[in-house]
Amino acid sequence: MDDTQRMQVVKVVRATLLASLAATTLVACAGGGGSSGPSTPSPPITPPPPPPPPPPPPPPPPPSPPLNPPSFYETPEYFGSAFSSGNRSGLGQIGASTAYSRGATGQGIIVAVIDTNVDTTISELTGQIVSTHDVVSGRGASDIDTDGHGTMVTSVIVANKNGVGVHGVAYEAKVLGIRADTPASCASTGTDAGCKFGDNNLVAAINYAVANGAKIINMSLGGEIDANQQLENAIRSAASRGVLVVIAAGNEGAVATGTTGAQGTQPTEPAYIAGESASLGRVVAVGAVDSAGNMPTFSNRAAQTQNFYLLAPGVRVVVPGVDDNVRVPTNPSCSATVTTNCNDLDNEGDYWSASGTSFAAPHVAGALALMLDLFPNITPENALAALLTTADDYVTTTPDAILGVNAGAGADQVGGRGILNLARAFSPIGTSSFTFDAEQVELSQALGPASGALGDWADHSGAFNGLVFQDVFKRGFVIENTRTLPGKTAFSDFSLRAEQARGHARAFEMGDAQLSWFNAPQPAYDPRAPWAEAPDATFQFSYAFGNGRVAVGRGGGPQRLTPGLMLVDDRSGPSMLGSGDSWSSVSQAFGPIMFDARTSHGGGRAAESIGIGHIAEDWGVRLGYAALSDVNTALGGSLQSRFGGEDATRMRAVSLEASRDVGLWRFSGAVEAADVTMDRLDVSGLWTSSWSLSAQHPFAGGAIRLSAAQPRRSEGGNLTFNAPVQVTRSGRIVFESRTAALVPSGREVDFETAWSTFLGPMTTFEAAAALSLQPNHVAEAEAATAFWLSVRHAW
Repeated sequence: MDDTQRMQVVKVVRATLLASLAATTLVACAGGGGSSGPSTPSPPITPPPPPPPPPPPPPPPPPSPPLNPPSFYETPEYFGSAFSSGNRSGLGQIGASTAYSRGATGQGIIVAVIDTNVDTTISELTGQIVSTHDVVSGRGASDIDTDGHGTMVTSVIVANKNGVGVHGVAYEAKVLGIRADTPASCASTGTDAGCKFGDNNLVAAINYAVANGAKIINMSLGGEIDANQQLENAIRSAASRGVLVVIAAGNEGAVATGTTGAQGTQPTEPAYIAGESASLGRVVAVGAVDSAGNMPTFSNRAAQTQNFYLLAPGVRVVVPGVDDNVRVPTNPSCSATVTTNCNDLDNEGDYWSASGTSFAAPHVAGALALMLDLFPNITPENALAALLTTADDYVTTTPDAILGVNAGAGADQVGGRGILNLARAFSPIGTSSFTFDAEQVELSQALGPASGALGDWADHSGAFNGLVFQDVFKRGFVIENTRTLPGKTAFSDFSLRAEQARGHARAFEMGDAQLSWFNAPQPAYDPRAPWAEAPDATFQFSYAFGNGRVAVGRGGGPQRLTPGLMLVDDRSGPSMLGSGDSWSSVSQAFGPIMFDARTSHGGGRAAESIGIGHIAEDWGVRLGYAALSDVNTALGGSLQSRFGGEDATRMRAVSLEASRDVGLWRFSGAVEAADVTMDRLDVSGLWTSSWSLSAQHPFAGGAIRLSAAQPRRSEGGNLTFNAPVQVTRSGRIVFESRTAALVPSGREVDFETAWSTFLGPMTTFEAAAALSLQPNHVAEAEAATAFWLSVRHAW
């Protein structure tokens, strides 16, 4: 059957059930337009005929992974694409495939549908109805809803996923079908035609649903608001017992005329109680949108329920329903000569194009079933809040046809919280965190930048792969492949360097004593921080006595045999062997052997070292041992803080420095190996290495220096920790012991060329260029470069 033929057989469910009603009577919210008269129905939508049975299949392939991407679930059945243009399933519009890709199907969840009778014989509902119940005893066998309203509402929620037609939102949930319509009302005709629901019957149906294990109740019905609170109290009672109640907002919407005001300005009874404090955040009103995301005129607006009002597909939605022989028994049978307005020759259920908030509501009920299935520990109110929080905001640029105002940003009286969006609802919401030994650690902290000697150890080892984290609603999500944030390249602060270049340095020598100091400039005035003060002055004082020397200072440090890089800092831990904020050193020569001791403290770092070596005019060597500590970082990065603790490092390092003059060249180098201790974590075997090489030569009136260095890098070590891997139905987190290697994927090597010269007696020129390969020891990190030029003149 081509699209033209399909368009000729579309059967639209009209709003024939919303005539004037008694105050205590409700009706099914079937379609658009509150009081339109019945129309002559045409045959149902029919999918293409099935192909001939295929030959026996070959042996099945290996099973697919338990979870697949959303596109895997976006089949013709998902979209309802087998039907005529303009009629479709609502699943694509609400993004249900994302929920399926995470494993949600609705399995184990019972949804009570309080409505008319459900036809359990149609194939789309085979095995989907846990049981049916009629609150009216002694109902006659011929008293059925020939429109099949209850059947269609049920199908939106749980229609089978069988490759035919369309499937339900929560296709593995089960429905408890509860019939509550007034006897014989569905067969009524005239201006008051349509199925009716009395308050007493609905109260009995709600109580039955609660007593029989329903987690969700769908009520696609409504009527005029009255003073009788019997029905509303039954819903509040169900909510107090943990049941979510989804209610159609109503189809009374109509624009104002010269004689009547606008209709449908608020949800009908009982949907109007959504958002009341007594509803405990567990009751939601649902309006309709078309496939373009626009509210049809017939859908009642949110009004006072705006914070607990959602929009969902409710215009020309394809739904499985009763057979056309039941719905339109007066139609002739189709034949070669009769092809329109006729019934097919089978007794199987058919597909219908349905419009109305009745069919929007079960989309939300199905979404809640998916939520409760995938996240069994979530509270009822949080399950609903997740849908409300992530809805696509409904905003209009022209006044609404019913309320006469624009639908604005955020919750508003027109479209409430907006259009149901399961792609967002089934993604983490709000602040997400891991739980490590009772410590809550935000993802942004646990997966913080890769930096320091440990680099990207978490990515490289897969330490966090497969771990469960929880969002603001305590829903558990699994991280499949960890990607920590990229770290910053360890180039020095150029703005600070520029400020320092404006400072004033002084030095003098008196006999065996030397003193030098440097005053940093007063910072430029910043009205945001008027209290800012100039940095403390740095200084160095030394005194030589016999074969020894003592020195103290703040900033810099004792002279080393191997100069450090100018533009690249080593952030991997305590400064190497004596360079710190405040420092001191003492050295004493005994013949050709020099002994020294050094200390430094500041910025949370400390170092104490001893050394032995020989220093001559053209060569030198020093072997050192140091105890180093840092109370602010884990080797210049983070480790303990990723697990809820405070970063800190203790190291025992052995280093070797050497220098040698060869002609006009001076070559120097240093190498260090350190054993590392990390408090508050189970870390074993952690050690680091670092090295540097330098060559300096006179050049163009100054000196040029070529340098290469590897900052501290972790070369080995393991971390053992309790990893959160599951959230149980009760919300308890299950842990497993996991061991990860504390070694990064790459090795940072930095190259630098620096040249300085005098342009005059008081003018200095300085230029430097640096190249950093695999910054922060991340193999995939892009190389980084830095350049520095300065001209300094003293007055």
